[in-house]
Amino acid sequence: MKGTKGKFSFGKLLYNDRFVMLFSVLLAFVIWINISLTSQETRYLTVTDIPVTLPELGNDLKFFGSEKQTAEVRISGNSLVVASVNNSDIYITAADTSEITAPGTYTVNLVPKKGSIKNDYNFDSTVRPSSIDVYVDRYAEKEINITDKIDVSSVQENNYAATTTLAKQTVTVKGAESIINSIAEADAEYSFKDPISETQTVEANIVLRDSNGDAVPLDYITMDTDTVSATVPILTLKTVSIVPHIVNAPDSFVYDSSYIKVEPSTIQIAVPKDVTDDISYISTADIDLSKINAANNKVSVELDVPSGIRNLNQVTSADVTFDFKNLGSKKIRLNKFSVINESENRKTTVSTKSIDITLVGAKDQLDKITASNITAVVDMGTKISFSGYGSVPLKISINSKFPFCWAYGDYEADVNVEDTSKNSDTSP
Repeated sequence: MKGTKGKFSFGKLLYNDRFVMLFSVLLAFVIWINISLTSQETRYLTVTDIPVTLPELGNDLKFFGSEKQTAEVRISGNSLVVASVNNSDIYITAADTSEITAPGTYTVNLVPKKGSIKNDYNFDSTVRPSSIDVYVDRYAEKEINITDKIDVSSVQENNYAATTTLAKQTVTVKGAESIINSIAEADAEYSFKDPISETQTVEANIVLRDSNGDAVPLDYITMDTDTVSATVPILTLKTVSIVPHIVNAPDSFVYDSSYIKVEPSTIQIAVPKDVTDDISYISTADIDLSKINAANNKVSVELDVPSGIRNLNQVTSADVTFDFKNLGSKKIRLNKFSVINESENRKTTVSTKSIDITLVGAKDQLDKITASNITAVVDMGTKISFSGYGSVPLKISINSKFPFCWAYGDYEADVNVEDTSKNSDTSP
């Protein structure tokens, strides 16, 4: 019939398999909801892993060590409601904290509390555990210097472990005040399993210790870091000679250990591996050769240990003795003088006609030396603008045939310096 085309028929739906299946499921769900809500049957559920949340205290006191504690409690009620409750809907707290008025360890009883809109249920048991031990103290922070306690005893032969370098110098500790106050030092600790021969960088554990050297427990405190990067430089051991550094010596002078005794003669050092071949001796501070003669033949001088070299003997000075059993002295008169570094428009005339000098050196060389083997030089380099009469230091040079001879003392020559620019040609 034309009038009934497209007209909705509920009866036809009853012959549609999909509709019948969906309708059956929906009807069953509604019936289950109705039964659950009206059912008098009680369901029980144990809710576990509930965080313990303790209240604020007065007098600036705080609970420490309870943050990670959990408990459980059994609840009962309508099965649909109980099934929806989880550990975020309940919180566990202290039953009473009125007696906590000072730092110390306390036992607090725990009680459950409902913490959400899901509250149509009952607590069917006490909290398990029913009580916990807590530590109470005031909060404090402290910055502590890190002490190098790296065990460097395991080093291969002919090697030396130098001072360890820590990447971080301090550690910040936060937490219970009395525990922090008991900390005497923060030690960077590490032990090598095998002997080492090369520079090592390791992650050392930071261990807090009290005044007795015992480790401080970390139950109620935290550190901003529990490790520190530590570099242990490994140096090469060497025994080298101590060599005197001679100054104010003639150009011909050659150091001869048979005439000069050094005590101690050697020193043990530790050298970085990349420069070990470059270090063959350690010099002393300057020794002025012009001050050495038979009456003044021994000097004590500091050692000049280069930066980066470790002095293992802790020897800081050496006694240098000139052995005058084979040394002597000799007086010679000089009557020839040369002038160097004379300024432009300056004419220098040496007024001194002769001068007596004392030579010191090896006896066999002194026997052969004469005035002709010695040069006395007037150096005008320090008198650039000088004119008129004055005295100028003499530089004594000895022929290289006599390598272990020198002039004792300081000498000067009198000069007359004329300014030749004033004598330039002028018109009649």
